[in-house]
Amino acid sequence: MNARQTIAPRTRLSFGSRFRRAILHFLWRTWAGILLLILLLLVGLTAYQMWRGGLFLALSLLPQLVTNLILIAAVLAVRHVLHLWQSGAIREAMLASLEQGQTVLKDKVEEARSALASLTGEVRENLGMLVDPESARGGSATPVAARCPSCGRSTRTGARFCDACGAALSATCPKCGRPLRPQARFCDACGVPLASKR
Repeated sequence: MNARQTIAPRTRLSFGSRFRRAILHFLWRTWAGILLLILLLLVGLTAYQMWRGGLFLALSLLPQLVTNLILIAAVLAVRHVLHLWQSGAIREAMLASLEQGQTVLKDKVEEARSALASLTGEVRENLGMLVDPESARGGSATPVAARCPSCGRSTRTGARFCDACGAALSATCPKCGRPLRPQARFCDACGVPLASKR
């Protein structure tokens, strides 16, 4: 008999816990409907009291009516958000925004790499000019890279337009290879007259 007494309460607890879980599951699934029904009943009751009670009672019950209507809107919004969460729409939207952010980040990284490569080239040229100024003036076979008068970036030899900003590039001095301004008549590095040469 002791074995039966110990088994019976476990079975009852198990049944009771299953019953409670079923009720909680039902309430969780239909909580919004039950809450909306209660709030709609309260709104209807408040509106009826306002209609029957006269102007003074109607004005005193107006905040309660507005509060109930706001609660109805909030319950509908929460129910919609939970439905979206369960259907996976919020997760998909978050994943789409993450992918878009990764794409933008990759583009910015590529822009930064190209800017860094351009800056590295400019630093190498400037260091080369500092280490060996004679070769920068034209003493060697390597020509000095021209700079864009608009944005200041170095350009390729023989280029007529800047590949960074699209501005027309100035000519170079025929004697020393230094970049010249468009209105220059003499080279500011070696003094060669340029009006007849250009």
